[in-house]
Amino acid sequence: CEGETVTFTATETSGATGAITYVWNFNGTGTDNGNTYTTATDLAAGTYTATVKAAIGDCDTISNSVTITVFEKPVVTIAADKTEICEGETVTFTATETSGATGTITYEWTFNGTGTANGNTYTTADNLAAGDYTATVKATLGDCETESNSVTITVNEKPVVTLAADKTEICEGDQITFTATSDVDGVTY
Repeated sequence: CEGETVTFTATETSGATGAITYVWNFNGTGTDNGNTYTTATDLAAGTYTATVKAAIGDCDTISNSVTITVFEKPVVTIAADKTEICEGETVTFTATETSGATGTITYEWTFNGTGTANGNTYTTADNLAAGDYTATVKATLGDCETESNSVTITVNEKPVVTLAADKTEICEGDQITFTATSDVDGVTY
């Protein structure tokens, strides 16, 4: 993955004796690094080939080539269609890849610390109790994984409203006073 290194190792297998010198060729660039060569961490996505020339005195040989593929790390952000809901409602989270990484990206959602679903969207159940909940997603492209930002939603308690009247029977022209009360503080009517 981008940002990672690869170490190549040359192993002498013929039984030759003497001091061996190694000259590495990594994607067309020569370097002298002993029997190992470690790539830089800033390799861009793409395919790279390494070979090594081993020499004892005037005798040398070139190794087989080894090809590596560096994959882009996906960059994913998530958003919610709502960040505050009432009990009984749902929220849909959507993951968007923003780096331009190409290939098939898989998504694994975590909602309030529990793995839940795959795909680039996740919709909560409609039975969430009042409280705060956090969602994240892990995006994978090849062997490269990255975590998204987190989004927190708030589920508000749905008030129960009771309506009462000061009278249940009146004569024409009389007035009735209705009173609404709720089990939740701060309710507006």
